[in-house]
Amino acid sequence: MGFWQRISSVLFEQPPTVLFVEHGEKVVKALEPLLSALRAFGKGEDLESYRAEVDRWEHEADQVKHEIRRELPRSDLFLPMARGDLMDLLWQQDEIADKAQEAVHLLSLLPLELPADLQGIWDGLTRAMEDCSREYGEVIAALGRHLKGEKHLAERIRRGLVRVGETEHEVGTQEAALVTAVYRHPDLDAFAKFHLVQVSRTLGQVAGHMENTVGRICLLFLR
Repeated sequence: MGFWQRISSVLFEQPPTVLFVEHGEKVVKALEPLLSALRAFGKGEDLESYRAEVDRWEHEADQVKHEIRRELPRSDLFLPMARGDLMDLLWQQDEIADKAQEAVHLLSLLPLELPADLQGIWDGLTRAMEDCSREYGEVIAALGRHLKGEKHLAERIRRGLVRVGETEHEVGTQEAALVTAVYRHPDLDAFAKFHLVQVSRTLGQVAGHMENTVGRICLLFLR
């Protein structure tokens, strides 16, 4: 056991890094109802169950977040990295769950039957979100094993950063295509356009925070 691991075992019931992985796992679970809601919205199905599910996982992520804030010392002296850097990682990761919750709530507020020419773009955005979420989840799973001693997974996590970046870019591309098509669509009223643009922008934020989180994981936990 290394020096900082010994210090952590004395100071914490759980090492801080373990709590960050636990928080990430809750965030990954919050993404599942978001993806289900995106698929269901495109088919005109009811979203209420997904709203309740995302609320549950966002709340559980918040509980771990509060535990991390309680457990982290005020000083950097007993931490292997700056407390501010860890808190920034925590904020980025927590925003994934917060924005996922926001997106599901928005979707549930105004059920719409998408025009046929928007359906293909919506499906492309949904697939891009699924890809980005899967890559992020694989990084969190690999990080948990890495911190338990499987150091050979460091390279897999670095490759995960590249893949998350690529899929985040695809989300952005699909988001821009949808926003452009929505603005130009002759059959949507102004409020429906505003609603779809807000949803699209929120999904882009979810993907952006996933990329930011994985980038910070690589900087802080990989050597």
